[in-house]
Amino acid sequence: MWFDRVRSGSGRALLALVVTAVLASAASRADAGPRTNGPAPEPTAAAIRIVSYNAGAEVSVRNAMADLRTIIAQEADVIALQEFASWKKRKQVMTRLACETCAYAHWIPIPAVQGGTPILWRRDEFELVEKAWTQVTEDTFVGDRGAGPATIRAKYVVWVRLKEVTTGREFYVLNNHFVPTVQGEDGGSNTNRKRVAIYQKHMDGLVAMVQGIQAQKRMVFVTGDFNVNYRKDRVVQDPAFPYSNLGAVNLRASYYALGEPATGTHVLSNGFALRLIDYVHHWDRKRLVVPQGQRIMLGLHSDHRPLVVDYKLMGKGCWVSGEPIC
Repeated sequence: MWFDRVRSGSGRALLALVVTAVLASAASRADAGPRTNGPAPEPTAAAIRIVSYNAGAEVSVRNAMADLRTIIAQEADVIALQEFASWKKRKQVMTRLACETCAYAHWIPIPAVQGGTPILWRRDEFELVEKAWTQVTEDTFVGDRGAGPATIRAKYVVWVRLKEVTTGREFYVLNNHFVPTVQGEDGGSNTNRKRVAIYQKHMDGLVAMVQGIQAQKRMVFVTGDFNVNYRKDRVVQDPAFPYSNLGAVNLRASYYALGEPATGTHVLSNGFALRLIDYVHHWDRKRLVVPQGQRIMLGLHSDHRPLVVDYKLMGKGCWVSGEPIC
């Protein structure tokens, strides 16, 4: 197993140059194969089910594996996990659920990046083209005010580039776990300025990566625990948070495309369960992808709930005279 780390620069522009170079290099290698002059294949589309799940660092190995099996039983195609840094948990996944002879493959950086954000995908539906993890923040002392440790460890975006086998379309999945305790009651940034600064730097790095991928004209999905409630962020549109930043590069949360669910993805200690802080975003280009449906799974062991989103990935030739034929 190998990995590639790209350390953050001073801002979006520098990181965008670095990321674009890395991704473009991967694209050139993947596209350099022999070409044939046979008839063009019939246009086709593929259904893709993406799940984002903060599995809970406090959840036992046994229960975490049970949760993953439950998600797999829902015919998940891509599973993006957060809070999966435990070596025991990662080893169980690598040897029992996503081994070389298993139905799923995995990208689990070793050593574990902050928070542990593995990505799993079905071997029979996707070919791995590229995988890496990109550092977007540094270790930062923030104090004891808020969830998590007093020193927030460096944040990374763990990503894969996959090729869907029926359509031939390639797409990226960028998995994240953002710093917690950054949103105030009104929905905007709170007064934990060091935490908010980390959040903004992570967001800057993520946006730069997205822009590098968009320059390739390839589809991109962004998953993760964003620790910001979509219901309030949509209204306030704080400049540090997802709605504003990712919307600026035409990424849309499933909630934007498909509506806000009746329940939430996170359960507070007081039982309040309406917050939508776990996300699956997609690049809003209907010629590439069309959102089909979403749901939130209940009854698992974490204080978070898996978000399940279905998409139709459009192959080449699926649009004729502005209308879909696939």
